[in-house]
Amino acid sequence: MKIRHAALLAGVLLLAGCSWMPHFGKKKAPPQQQTLMKSLTGEVDYQLAHDLPPDAYLVVTLNRQDAPARAIATDRIAPVGASPVSFVLSYEPSDLDNGTDFTVSASIKQGDRTLATSDIQTRVLGNSGNNGPVLVTVSELH
Repeated sequence: MKIRHAALLAGVLLLAGCSWMPHFGKKKAPPQQQTLMKSLTGEVDYQLAHDLPPDAYLVVTLNRQDAPARAIATDRIAPVGASPVSFVLSYEPSDLDNGTDFTVSASIKQGDRTLATSDIQTRVLGNSGNNGPVLVTVSELH
């Protein structure tokens, strides 16, 4: 009986000892770098000759100045409230290239039809130094 107890005790001690030993040959996964989303805030100001239809919506976009077709961030606001309308553009900092300028544009749409749009490029982030809040003016299309 003593031999059984001694063997059992030895086994328990052996297993307990293994739990604190480093795991040789096993590599730890490198810590994943987690990027935190950043945001650019602002307002869109509009003065229209007529009331907006109830199904109108506002689209605000953050783009590279040299590649406006590639949106970095977009905020779609529906229904469009009274002017000015607040927006938030959330983006990954890794999507911004150093030394590149960015612009914010805005349009009021109804379906595929554009009712009003921003005429002036509002430069932000990058070399502009404008980190918000941003004011974008939208004019009615004629």
